[in-house]
Amino acid sequence: MTVFKAFFKVLRNYKVSFIIYMSISIGVVFILSGLGEGSDKNYSAVSHGLIVVDNDDSEVSRELVTFLDGVNEIKKGDFTDDQIIDLLYYTKISNYLVIPQGFGDAFLSGNMDTTNMIDSTKDAGSRMGYLVEAEIESFLNLFRNYIIGGYSTSEAAGFAREAIMDHSSVEMADDGKEKSATIFIVFIVLPYGLLSMLFSAILPVILRFNTEEINKRTGISSLPNIKKQTYISLATAVSSLMVLTALIVTGSVISKEAFTERWWLVLIDLVTLGLTVVMLIVALSNFNIKPSFVAGLTNIIGLSFCFLGGIFVPLEYLGNGAKTIGRFLPTYWYAEAIEKIKQGGGLMDISNCLLIQLMFGIMVMAIGLAIGKYNVKKAE
Repeated sequence: MTVFKAFFKVLRNYKVSFIIYMSISIGVVFILSGLGEGSDKNYSAVSHGLIVVDNDDSEVSRELVTFLDGVNEIKKGDFTDDQIIDLLYYTKISNYLVIPQGFGDAFLSGNMDTTNMIDSTKDAGSRMGYLVEAEIESFLNLFRNYIIGGYSTSEAAGFAREAIMDHSSVEMADDGKEKSATIFIVFIVLPYGLLSMLFSAILPVILRFNTEEINKRTGISSLPNIKKQTYISLATAVSSLMVLTALIVTGSVISKEAFTERWWLVLIDLVTLGLTVVMLIVALSNFNIKPSFVAGLTNIIGLSFCFLGGIFVPLEYLGNGAKTIGRFLPTYWYAEAIEKIKQGGGLMDISNCLLIQLMFGIMVMAIGLAIGKYNVKKAE
């Protein structure tokens, strides 16, 4: 048990890196879960700044100004030409509108081209000015139709305003795309935290136990080497279980889902990946890597596995070359299993993804153990 206790004493030296990667993982999960939530489907018309000069001052022109002031913001006051140019340039206003004399009489007489009578100065490179002109045209067309229908000028203007205001706030139609449940958005990025925390905390501890100095000390002790390796393996398993538990609890709290059928399937997928990562760590511990190199190795493996394995970038967006490389990584099959669960798949549907992950771990661990055995014989 001395080796077991010593493992956790050494592990405490890496608590800072553990906390850092845990914080990064939780931060990434929060960001991505927020991005994945359904956006607001309400659309409201945008209000624009306007300068309106009413040279007609008729009942019709006043109703038009009232409408424009209701859906936009009319700037009050007297402005010079230079001031108007500056306001347009800095987009403080979208239009400078001048309603000419005779506008109201022409409108009531049935002139269908009264919209073009209004002098509208705007920035030709901006769409805002064109939107205001479209609002004016829509209002005048409705206004005219209500007058033709027998309503008075004030009644027709009121009905036209009400109709346009009702349509200025609409609900966007569903785009037909299925929104991902939060559990899938959260758990798809947890492998980054799993890889980072296990590599940054557990791998350097195992490497320190495998240094020449420690091996010489344990070599002359009464503790058999097989027992030493058993204690290290047990401590590694316990540490990995703690990391997995922390990630599972974090993911379940953020996604607000636990103990459902798909939660259990996602959990099995994550545990399988965790076991694979542990086997990868065991393999790498036999390569005589210096503990000081672990930080760089953590970033290399964590980022490459996540980018090429469909963790940070969805599988459907990966290029053919990236997918070809990704198929050799366990994170690819973890993401593939998540996708199948998302589509309603069961344990049998993801079993091949789980087996491929485990086969990767077993193969890499076998290679690592073989190299470790060779190094031991070479040292003897």
